[in-house]
Amino acid sequence: MLPMAMSQLAATLALVAGLVVWRAWMVRRSRLAPVPLVLPLTALLVHLVASLTPVSLVGAVPARWLATLDLLFTGYALIRLGTWAGLQLPSGVPWWPQPPKILRDLAMLLLAAAYTVLVLRERAGVNLVGLLTTSAVLTAVVGLAAQETLKDLFAGISLQLDAPFNEGDWIEVNGSGGFVQTVTLMNTYLKTFDGSRLVVPNDTVAQATARCFTASDPVGNRFSIGLDYALPPGQACALLEQVMAQCPGVLQQPPPRAWVGAYADSAITYELLVWQRGAGELQRLEVRSTVLQHIWYALSREGQSIPYPVRELRPKRQAPPEDDPALIDAPSRARLLSGNALFRELGPEQLARLAPLTRCLRFGPGEAVVREGDPSAALFQVVRGRVEVLKASPQGGQTRLASLGPGEVFGEMGLCTGAERSATVRAEEDTVLLEVERDDLLPLVEAEPDFLSHLAHLVNRRRCELEKVTAEQAAARELGLLQRMQQLFGAVGMGRS
Repeated sequence: MLPMAMSQLAATLALVAGLVVWRAWMVRRSRLAPVPLVLPLTALLVHLVASLTPVSLVGAVPARWLATLDLLFTGYALIRLGTWAGLQLPSGVPWWPQPPKILRDLAMLLLAAAYTVLVLRERAGVNLVGLLTTSAVLTAVVGLAAQETLKDLFAGISLQLDAPFNEGDWIEVNGSGGFVQTVTLMNTYLKTFDGSRLVVPNDTVAQATARCFTASDPVGNRFSIGLDYALPPGQACALLEQVMAQCPGVLQQPPPRAWVGAYADSAITYELLVWQRGAGELQRLEVRSTVLQHIWYALSREGQSIPYPVRELRPKRQAPPEDDPALIDAPSRARLLSGNALFRELGPEQLARLAPLTRCLRFGPGEAVVREGDPSAALFQVVRGRVEVLKASPQGGQTRLASLGPGEVFGEMGLCTGAERSATVRAEEDTVLLEVERDDLLPLVEAEPDFLSHLAHLVNRRRCELEKVTAEQAAARELGLLQRMQQLFGAVGMGRS
């Protein structure tokens, strides 16, 4: 007897180890649902105990109940493996839909309940159905005790049949929201933006008015901002819509919108609406923060600001921060221009004439300074910070071409030729740029006609160094560039006169 028992024990342990190893291999090497092993392993353990326990040791009645327990767990294991093979295993095929977890649990529960009633009646002589139906008091007690549980159960079934939301969607119920992780027989599990898990009874979800954001659809993000009365509402709405359209994370379709919301005590309130992917509260906060940051920088470049409340008493105007671009005066801008390869050979008088016409602008992280395909009429020199140069790819994304730091220049070809911007330049961090527009150079061109040929030579030399062309090609390009600049600056001069 002992050698046979040891043989059964060794065989059972070997089978258990083989199943565990096989399940781990299947999980790592396949997209199929993992094989359920808890019930099969439990059934093996119960079967091992039942087969190794002699009747003479425990008696006939306990041995019969032990055999019944062995039969029950074997059936439960087969039912679990059957639901896995029939409902979960086919979901490995791309076109086969994944059945909801609540329906799998419900199917297994009903099958297990029916199997339990049948086994207990045939093997143990216990009639559970008759016991419940013949006892009115017991039926009433069970019904009252299970009232809330049954409400949650049927609500869960209703949610699966009606399917108002799916796993991965964002829903808000009674002021609380989160991503739907799963819907079980009794509860709906949500994951909030701070990582916590929110457990909501199914009956609460079914009875409440829930907001649902589908993961694949655009999501609206609405908020407001107050701007100064000195900024005309039409101009403000156009500026806000332009800034929102250029923010990372904001969809172009549907387009962002801005409306006049109200005339408040110290500001005109504007209602803003942008569309984005991702309905999570954290994602909406990130997009909202980015939009508000870009609005601040755009207002600063326009000489505007977010107004203070009228009731605030300020004895003196707050001094601007030390890194404010407005503090970079004309002499400082002249020194910056003298370090520029394009203007390095200009004399002090020429720099003094050009510097007051230029301006320093601040851009926030992620803001587009110029966009590919836009008209070009200015060049930029990096004063502080860094910018990245991006080129649109045929696949629809953007390829990073370069990163420019303080002292480096971009946009000179567009200024000299009037061609469309060949790439997008975006600020990588808080950046200050010195802008020189085409109109700013016109006084130098009118006073010194040779300035155009000098500028054409420098721009062409810079371009030829980057493209590594021959001397003959460089000379031909310089002539063509000079002719184009003469036409362009002549048209600018006629427009100003």
